[in-house]
Amino acid sequence: MSSDGEETQDSPGVLSIDGAADTIDVAALLERLREEVRRSGADPGGAFGPSEWRALRDEAERLWPVSADRSLRLRPGFRGGLTTPLKAVLRKLMRWYVEPVAYDQRSFNAVTLRLIDELDARLSRLERGEATGR
Repeated sequence: MSSDGEETQDSPGVLSIDGAADTIDVAALLERLREEVRRSGADPGGAFGPSEWRALRDEAERLWPVSADRSLRLRPGFRGGLTTPLKAVLRKLMRWYVEPVAYDQRSFNAVTLRLIDELDARLSRLERGEATGR
């Protein structure tokens, strides 16, 4: 251990700081962080089970219909009273510009979800066939 505030490694996977009695198990900490990343959904390469698959598919179904129309958030006070009607008018004026992009995105999202469902069905059929020995 070092007495000048440095980190030292007493044994593999255990880290002491400033010679304090508290030690950190690096391997356990790393595994905990990995688990938190998996649970957050931010692990793109992580495997997931049927319940996670269903939750992700439900979320995709909920989010696929992109639109140029969104509800306005009302701000309290005088400033909100002025900006909300102005925003409503500006959104109507800009809709002609934004809606074609939203339409294309909706079309892409719908086709992608259908393709994913078809691939999932094919994979399920292949797994069933493999399980029965075909």
